[in-house]
Formats: sequence, structure tokens, C-alpha cells
Amino acid sequence: MDTEIEEQENEEEEEEGQIIVETCFSSSSYHSTRRGSFGKPSWLLCSIADLDERMKVMGLNLLEEGNDDSAHDSFAKRADSYYQQRPQLLALLQDLYNSYLSLADRYCHSLAAKARHPSPLPFADEDLERREEENGVIDSSDDAESSLSYQPPQVKAGDPHMMVAEFVMRAVESDIILHELELAERRGVESSRKMELQRSLVDVLESERLILLNENARLGYQVSGLVEENKGLASESAFMKRKAAELARCLLKMREDHRVFVLSRKLEDLQGQIHGLERRNREYYAQLVKHRDGAEKTKTKKKRLKGCCFQVHCDGDGVMNRKMVVQHGGCGGSGLGLWERFTKMFDFDLFNCGPHSNP
Repeated sequence: MDTEIEEQENEEEEEEGQIIVETCFSSSSYHSTRRGSFGKPSWLLCSIADLDERMKVMGLNLLEEGNDDSAHDSFAKRADSYYQQRPQLLALLQDLYNSYLSLADRYCHSLAAKARHPSPLPFADEDLERREEENGVIDSSDDAESSLSYQPPQVKAGDPHMMVAEFVMRAVESDIILHELELAERRGVESSRKMELQRSLVDVLESERLILLNENARLGYQVSGLVEENKGLASESAFMKRKAAELARCLLKMREDHRVFVLSRKLEDLQGQIHGLERRNREYYAQLVKHRDGAEKTKTKKKRLKGCCFQVHCDGDGVMNRKMVVQHGGCGGSGLGLWERFTKMFDFDLFNCGPHSNP
């Protein structure tokens, strides 16, 4: 795992170094095209070409040194050199190169302005010519006949070092282009893979959407069925309420009928008791009448016997025996008074509790 991580980091660092070299080359070409609108002396063109070559060699040397030292240095040193030292050095060289190019552009601007508007001071012209001769200016006609775009000087055919440098530059450019193509292919593969994943995700989401739509439709049907069932249950509950009210009324009516029935039974029992009492009263009254008739008959018999007794006493003893019979009640005088009192009381009860007729 550590070796794979180190290899990936080395590849990333090489890519960064190549990108920095490409930026240096592109900036140099940008400044060269920017300088193409003004005339330049030959010494300036040579110095610029030399500086370009040195910048290219510096970038390639840094890449080669990074590739050679990657197997010997530690991970911390490589990280420090790749992520801090190399970018700082290349940035410093780039700034130096840009400042040199800007100074050269300013000098070219000044030369072009002086060529268009000659200076009236002869001493200034002589001083300028002397400085140009000291710096190695040979032909002043090159300033007026310079091309509009930057063109590097022609490389001699017999110079092997320049040929090797040019070959190395072409090889580096081809490697950079191949690396860019590989990166583009990787990006294309990753993008196609992402597109496939997104397409599959879209298909899955579409299938889920269809499933959810079907589920929603099914739930809608179930809800409509439940609503209809709820309506039916509501109507049934209303019907049951009406039936319950009717049953309650029937129950109350049955209770009232039962109460009336019980009361009617009680009334019938009372009427039966009343009839029985009336019958017994009539029987008792008939017995009393019979008993009264018998009492009257006995009374008449006693009176007759009493009359006979008075006659017998008068005949035998005279007045004295008659008085005694009167004082002591004769034969059963006390019994006759008791019977009379009983018959009086019975007559009083009969008058108060006489016979009753049925309603």
C-alpha cells in the first residue's frame, strides 16, 4: 500500500512539474508574441533565445532530478522538495524571466519611439550609439527590419548540442502531449463511467417513480373504497340508532304494559277478595237471620213457658212465689237479658256492614 501511494504521489508530482514547464513555455511564447509589434536588435533576440533555452533546460533538469532522487530520498524530503522548493524556484525563475522580458519590451518601445521621432540633441544620440556599440550592436538596420513576431535565431547545422536540445524539447513536448492525451482519456473514461452510473441511477429512480405511482394509485383506490365503506357504515349506524330508539320505546311500552298487567291482576285479586268477602258476608247475614229467627222462636217459647209458670205459682203459693219469680227472673231470667243484649249488638253490626252489590 505504501509503495502504491508513493508511486501515485510521484506521478502527481511529475504532472505538476510538467504543467509548470508548460506554463513557463506558454508565458515565454505569450511575451514573444506581445513583443512582435516592435523592432528589436539582434543582441536582444540572441539573449532572449538564450534565456528561453536556459529556462527549458532548467525545467527539464528539475524533472530529471526529481525522477532520479525519488528512489533515494525519504518521503518527507521528496514531499518538501516537490511541494515547496521546486514550485518556489520555478516561480522565482518565472518572475525573473517576466521582469527581463518587460525590460526588453520597454527598451524596444524606447528604440521605436526614438526611430520615429529623432532626438534634436546630438550628444544624446552619440551617447546612445556608444552604449549600443559597447553592448555589441553591429548593424543598426536590424532594428528597422525586425519581424513583427518573435522568431528564434537559426540554429547552425553543425552544432550537436543545439540539435540534442531541440530533440529533447521535441521529446518532452511529445511526452507532455501524450500525458495530456492520457489524462483526457482517463477523464473521458471517468466521465463515461459517471454518465453510466447516472444513467443507471436515473433508470432506478424512474423505476422507483413508477412503483410509487402504482402504489399511489392503489392507495387512492383503497382510500376511495374506504370512503364508500365509511359512508355505508355511517348509514348503517344511523339505521341502528333509529332501531335502538324504536326498541327503547318498545321497551318502555312493554314496561308500562307489564305494570298495567300487574295492576290489573292486583285489581282482579282485590275484586275476587271483595266478592269472597261479600259472599261470606251474605252467608254470615243469612246465618244471623236464621239465628235471630231461632232466638225469636225460643223467646216466644220462653214467654209461653213463663206464662205457664206464673199460672202454676199463683195456684200453689199465692203472691209470695210470684214476687220471687219476678225478682230472680224466673226460669232463666238472667239468660234472657244476656241474649237480648247479644241480638242488639248483632243488629247494630248488620246495619253497619250490610250486604254490598258488585259494581
